[in-house]
Amino acid sequence: MNRIALLQQKLIPWRLDALVIENPIDLLYLTGLKLSKGRLLVFGEGAELWVDGRYFSYASETCAVPVRLWDKQATLPPGKIGFDSEFTTVEAHRRLVLEQPAAAWEAISKPLKEMRVIKDNKEIKALKRAAELTWAGMLHMKRSLRIGVSEREVAWEFERYVRERGASSLSFEPIVAFGKNSALPHHRASSDRLEKNQIVLLDVGAVVEDYAGDATRTYFFGDPDPELKEIYGWVREAHLAARNRVERGATVKEIDQAARSVFVREGVEKLFIHSLGHGIGLETHEYPLLRGDGPDAELILQEKTAFTIEPGLYLPGRGGVRLEDTGFVAQGRFVSFYPELEEDPRVG
Repeated sequence: MNRIALLQQKLIPWRLDALVIENPIDLLYLTGLKLSKGRLLVFGEGAELWVDGRYFSYASETCAVPVRLWDKQATLPPGKIGFDSEFTTVEAHRRLVLEQPAAAWEAISKPLKEMRVIKDNKEIKALKRAAELTWAGMLHMKRSLRIGVSEREVAWEFERYVRERGASSLSFEPIVAFGKNSALPHHRASSDRLEKNQIVLLDVGAVVEDYAGDATRTYFFGDPDPELKEIYGWVREAHLAARNRVERGATVKEIDQAARSVFVREGVEKLFIHSLGHGIGLETHEYPLLRGDGPDAELILQEKTAFTIEPGLYLPGRGGVRLEDTGFVAQGRFVSFYPELEEDPRVG
């Protein structure tokens, strides 16, 4: 059954006559079309895609559902119509009401999230290819580490390498952090230059066939700071504990607790200042959020759920360690797209 047909089945429990989809990522997921603007109307039987003149020929030739020109004559049918309350702004909702005042509008938060969280075989293959290129770029960055190289230069090495080998874009701006900068989880690559015996944190991702790669590794360029070396061991242990807890019936909360228990044991839980991970696919950060006290804490991770595991500890002014893999649930266990974590990650 195709994706639109699966979505049509959800209209019954939602008690909707139709559902409006306008998020470009959801439009790509349902139609395969890359549109900056479009409107897909999904009914109990049938669907219709509205696009403006920029996309009409393109959509008409490639879309599996009927396509019509989105102009002043394009009106919505009466009835109970759902919209994505996570995507639609207050102003956009006001315009919807003006377009169809007779409709009863129903807010549905992320109507596709339960569909998109389970990847099909084609999506798993695309994620694997994105991971392979991301990892090749990571190794290229690692080889580029030398005394005097700047964070920006290393970030550019990654971008150049993956784009020359087929990446359509980057999952996000590469995070390259030397020394104390690694204590900032979302540090932006700067002009700071690498020195001997510094810690190096690399967090990167390449997009291949519309799917995102995402991986983080932490290296010691020379002799490591003893305290940061100890922290590296705890983060690695927490990462492996979370991976081992992924099994049929395991909830997000249980997986988070498996990692966090390592930090609690060592008395460093307060240094873990972000979520354990996140879903991944057409977007780098997707549903679910892997956080024990988050909105998805009770979610059971099912077969072919794809997500990251990325515990980290950060010492302000000193440095931080984060280790991230992307993978998916297969036969009740976490299968990573990336090589095993190193016990002694020294370079240089």
